[in-house]
Order: sequence, then structure tokens, then C-alpha cells
Amino acid sequence: MEKDTERARSAEAAPNAYERVLAEDRRVIREAMRSSRGGAHGGLVVTAVALGTVGAVDGPKWPLIIGGVCAVWFALALAVVRRRGGRGWKAIERAYIATFGWAQWL
Repeated sequence: MEKDTERARSAEAAPNAYERVLAEDRRVIREAMRSSRGGAHGGLVVTAVALGTVGAVDGPKWPLIIGGVCAVWFALALAVVRRRGGRGWKAIERAYIATFGWAQWL
């Protein structure tokens, strides 16, 4: 009986210092890796400018290929968001951020 009481007390006890530090580290990493719609707009602009530059120098072949890859990536991100329960404009926004949100880290 005493062992059951000890288990109940330890389950209710506050996390130890190691677990608190890990939780804080995870929170900081999540915050640092978070993207926003503004970062996604920047990524779209950078991608469009880069594709326009490559298209002006080398012709339309590579911009069409890379634009297609971006479109497929967006479609896959949208499918994943929809599968996880996202609906409507919120799902489109999350897929957009997943596709172009990398510019926030530049």
C-alpha cells in the first residue's frame, strides 16, 4: 500500500529542475522557429524576384520548373493541413506559411 501512495505523490509532484529546463528550452526553440504571414509574404517576393531574374537571364525553363516545385510543395502542405483538420482560409494560410515562411529567418 505504501508504494501506491508514493507513486501517487510522485505523479502529483511538480516536475524536477531538469524537466523544467527542458520545457523552457523547447518553448524557446518553438518561439524561434515560428513563422508568420509577413515572413511568408517576404518569401513569396524573394522567390518571385529570383525566378524573374533567372527567367530574364536563362529563359523560362528553370523558373517554370522551380515554380512547379513550389506549387507541388504548397499542394502537399495544404493536403497535410486538411488531413489534420484545417479548414477554409485558415488551412490555406497555414500551407502558405509552410511554403514561403522561410524568409523570416533570412
